[in-house]
Amino acid sequence: MDGYMVSIKEWFKDFLKALVFFFVLQTYVVQGFVIEGACMEPQLHSHEKIMVNKLIYAFRAPTVGEVVVFSFPLDPRKDFIKRVVGVPGDLLEIRDGFLHRNGQRMAEPFVKEYVFGTFGPMRVPPGKICVMGDNRNNSHDSRAWGFLDLAQVKGRAEFKFWPPWTMGLIQTVTQ
Repeated sequence: MDGYMVSIKEWFKDFLKALVFFFVLQTYVVQGFVIEGACMEPQLHSHEKIMVNKLIYAFRAPTVGEVVVFSFPLDPRKDFIKRVVGVPGDLLEIRDGFLHRNGQRMAEPFVKEYVFGTFGPMRVPPGKICVMGDNRNNSHDSRAWGFLDLAQVKGRAEFKFWPPWTMGLIQTVTQ
């Protein structure tokens, strides 16, 4: 009976260690998220599951072209996912169906259709970024609620893992 109790205690200690490790990992390093909605199509689809690198922005700020997960400014209980299209100091404008950054038309192969409407020109202020969905005509983003505070960014979307046939890295486009 004593051997049985020792093995239960060992198992319980191992379980607690694993639980603490998982908690630290999910809180500070990586976390899974589920995509909701069509704002990032065609690259990311509703109900796909992704892993987010939560540690990267402790060392540097987001850059243009990265896909980020953040607390939605109008309801911080919700998480959103969008692509960074502007960083502090950038002058942004949507005209003639395309996004322009600092006077140059952005090369955005992931945007598959003409973008309706206009935006800007607006300069991204310090401590903020501008985010937009890849499916621009169906995205609730910085054009509607303003620039995103860097403190609201949770991490960079790294790869899709579910469903298995969609598994792969999430494309970052550098400009």
